[in-house]
Amino acid sequence: MILKGIYPQHWGVMENKIDARQRIILAAIDILNSEGVSSITTRRIAEEAGVNSAALNYYFGSKDNLIDYILDTTLEHAFRDWKMILGIEGLDFPVRVYCLLDFTMEGISRYPGIVRSHLFDPLVKEKIKIAFAEKTASLLDMLSAGLDECIPQTREELRLSFGQILLATISAAILPELFSVITGETISVAHARSHFILHLLKRYFSVEIELTDIIRGDIALVRAKAFRSE
Repeated sequence: MILKGIYPQHWGVMENKIDARQRIILAAIDILNSEGVSSITTRRIAEEAGVNSAALNYYFGSKDNLIDYILDTTLEHAFRDWKMILGIEGLDFPVRVYCLLDFTMEGISRYPGIVRSHLFDPLVKEKIKIAFAEKTASLLDMLSAGLDECIPQTREELRLSFGQILLATISAAILPELFSVITGETISVAHARSHFILHLLKRYFSVEIELTDIIRGDIALVRAKAFRSE
């Protein structure tokens, strides 16, 4: 979800050919995901990226600029992926919504620290959190516009329902232990996520998606496009 296009397997280059700037970015993302913003220091970045401390200032001006950059970049990649999935022609819109939710759950469960930083880290600037909210609002507009002709709810009701579904999806991915308590299974298991999402869609929209072999194949193609490293 959040890191597609950032890691070397998405660039078509070997890791040992990554330049210093990209090594700094990757090191910062790894630290952010595992330990949070407070652990991103100039010295730590230099050690993890295998560069000298001056390189960070050369490429980004300061540590704060680097943090802003990786937060902006990870959010932009996530939103681009959401738009890509919703824009896939040839799939019924409810199936696109299913793919988006499954992709979101798995992506966050892979990189929970990045999402926690966007939402909860006290050191993250307010403008970053506002940007997250604005991107989410734009996503809700796209989702509600896609179903307002086939589900008997007003645009406002659809937007509220989608907001609650998205909140449940993000919360489940950020709190996998709670997901396990609720479902009795781990979030890394595909059919557990599937059951969770299908129940949400049925509960809020009375939409039942039967995962036929054809639809499973469509979902696999969407996942391959979204998670390009797979």
